Amino acid sequence: MTENGEHWDYCHIEFKLRNKGEELTYGGFRQMWLVFLAYVTGPDKNYQAGESTEIPIPANIIGTAFIPQQANPSHVNIHQNLLNKLGGNGWELLPDKGSTWWERRLRRPVRPPKSKSGWWKYK
Repeated sequence: MTENGEHWDYCHIEFKLRNKGEELTYGGFRQMWLVFLAYVTGPDKNYQAGESTEIPIPANIIGTAFIPQQANPSHVNIHQNLLNKLGGNGWELLPDKGSTWWERRLRRPVRPPKSKSGWWKYK
């Protein structure tokens, strides 16, 4: 809880490689898709707060890195675009970083849950 009584939701950025159904054991050019995801985890809720655009990564070329590369402008751009989108939704970037460049944490004040009829519930 903050000084003014607010409770916070926290989210963190991860990456995932997606396969869109291509068989990776056969010859020819194959690709995976890199995407950054923002997950909210907490005692009362777990959900995905945002997702970056996907970019292709060659899956069967020797020397391909299967983790995001900070030296790759495409990786950095889609990561930054996700952070910008989250910021526009009220998420605040926290100064602490994870062990890798893409692992970031954000927070925003807890929002009141919507009722099933779509109206906001107030305390």
